[in-house]
Amino acid sequence: MHHPRVIGLIDIGGTKLAAARAAAPIDATAAPRLINMRRSATPSDQPLAALTQLLDQVLDGQRPECISASVPGPFDRRGAALIDPPGMPEAWHRLRIGDELQRRYGCTVVMENDANCAALAEARWGAGAGARTVVYFTVSTGIGTGIVCDGVLWTGRHDTEGGHQVLWPDWLGGPKCHCGGAGCLEALASGLAIERRFGRKGQDLDDPDAWREVGRWLGLGASNAIALLDPDVVVFGGGVCASWERFEPGLRETVAAHVRLQELPRITSGALGEERNLLGALALAASSTGD
Repeated sequence: MHHPRVIGLIDIGGTKLAAARAAAPIDATAAPRLINMRRSATPSDQPLAALTQLLDQVLDGQRPECISASVPGPFDRRGAALIDPPGMPEAWHRLRIGDELQRRYGCTVVMENDANCAALAEARWGAGAGARTVVYFTVSTGIGTGIVCDGVLWTGRHDTEGGHQVLWPDWLGGPKCHCGGAGCLEALASGLAIERRFGRKGQDLDDPDAWREVGRWLGLGASNAIALLDPDVVVFGGGVCASWERFEPGLRETVAAHVRLQELPRITSGALGEERNLLGALALAASSTGD
């Protein structure tokens, strides 16, 4: 009897970990079903133990052909290691996840920035399906971006860092950013920035003026992406987008005011929910195994 190949999937977030498995080959048109999904809080210590415990649960004794991980940026693509992920405990910094998982499970391990994974998933199966160029913003603990053109992830020399485009420079008093600079989009509209600037976590913030400001900053970020890339669709996802209806008007108003020379692309929230990073890891695994 032929058994489908098993792919283990991980999503590492600032507050939550998730894992699941899937079977290859991967459907090119419909989002595959994720099997045996497990979630847990992101621990402050012993990160590898937490990851392998989740993976062991979802694999349930099956040997994976590949493990694919969605990880917070920035990360060292060559060394398959986290660098300095915003909002994550120190134990996760400089963690060589790829080497450790390969040693434990004896299989290929691939990793990608979580925003890039989400972009791949939304472009293949979600809000960007059928579009030639998709720009994705993940608005969560930090802010990341992913660009997919003709089904292929574009990373440049190292990676895209749309969350660190400077919108309010330091010489005009812009707030300090986790990256060491000032006035980055991430310092103005991410989950950490919302809590720092308005004194409440996003899920507890009910000030319409505050949400309009968040939307305007995100709208400026989107306007810059549109000016540079002229995408077919701009997709927003991530934890802060649970409040999409609160900041969407300010975002759209800002894009309409600033994009003058191009036809406006479609702007939308993502279609794949909390599974998008895992599905993006699956799309990444499929491309690495030829599915």
